[in-house]
This record gives sequence, structure tokens and C-alpha cells, in this order.
Amino acid sequence: MKEVLYEESANPSNLKTQKLIYNIYTGLMWLMIILAIFAFIFFTMLPSLFWFPLVFTILSAILFAFLRTKIYYCVDCVFVTGSTRIVKVINYKRRKKIIVFEASEVVQVGKITSNSYEKLAKMNNIKKIYGTPNKYIDDGFYVHLVQNGQAYLLILECKETYLQHLVAFTGRQLIEKDYK
Repeated sequence: MKEVLYEESANPSNLKTQKLIYNIYTGLMWLMIILAIFAFIFFTMLPSLFWFPLVFTILSAILFAFLRTKIYYCVDCVFVTGSTRIVKVINYKRRKKIIVFEASEVVQVGKITSNSYEKLAKMNNIKKIYGTPNKYIDDGFYVHLVQNGQAYLLILECKETYLQHLVAFTGRQLIEKDYK
């Protein structure tokens, strides 16, 4: 087999709104950190009065830092000679691995508008993984794979070129029967 490198990124459909919300969360997080510092300074002077604002500002800063990671990200799909790596890129800077799998672990591929996808999505023992920043996509693909005994249903927002490369390394028997 020849070596193949294929990369693709899926961006959120409402990119400007997510960036605005991300910036608001960042501003509120830094405001809470500054207020926590002031509350700590006053807490050392008058310990009985400022313990609640100190705890509140610290927990608020942690909450805003956590919420920042849930929005404003893209998902990269990298296919290198039979191996696929799906990565979440938060704020277009920090990378977090979602899943890495080999072509030999793939059971079936197809479109999410098919009956095969509906049957797989209703199964209880299968774990869904979203390889897209958009949870509700109209036109996308799925990859059903089994890794270490656990079945996964990977939902991707990618071009058909990725599936062509994946099928080239695994064989045409992986394509769902009602693929059009």
C-alpha cells in the first residue's frame, strides 16, 4: 500500500457567537480571579467576614475556566496510512485527543442519514463520540469501530475523501449496504 496523509478540520457553524461567548467567559474568569485576590487580602485582615466571597470567587473562576473549554473549538481529523486521529482543538491553540484508531478496528462506515446509523445509534452498549463541533449535523458520516472490546460510534463532519482513504485500507465490505 502506498502512504497516505489526509487532514481535515470541522469548524463550528456559529463561529463568531462562540468566540464572543469564549471572550465573555475569559473576561469573567479573570474578573473572578482578581476579586478572589482582593477577598483573600481582606480575609487575612477580617477572617470572619470574607470567607464566603473568597470561596464564591474561586469557584466562579474555576467554573468559567471549565465552560471556556466547552465552546469555541474545532475538530481535526488526521488520517495517516491506516491510522486515524481525531483531535479537539480548543481556542484554535490547545489540542486534546478524542480518539485514535486503526483501520483494522473499523466495522462499518456510512452516512448518518441512513437506516444503519439509526439502528447503531439505538444500541445500548455502543458509545457515541462526536468528531464534530456541531452536535446536530444534517449531512455527515459515521464510523462504527470496536476498540479493546468497546464498540464506538464516531460521528464525523468530513468530506467523502476521508472515507475513501479509510475504505482503501480496509476493504469495500465496510461500506453500509444502503450507502448512496
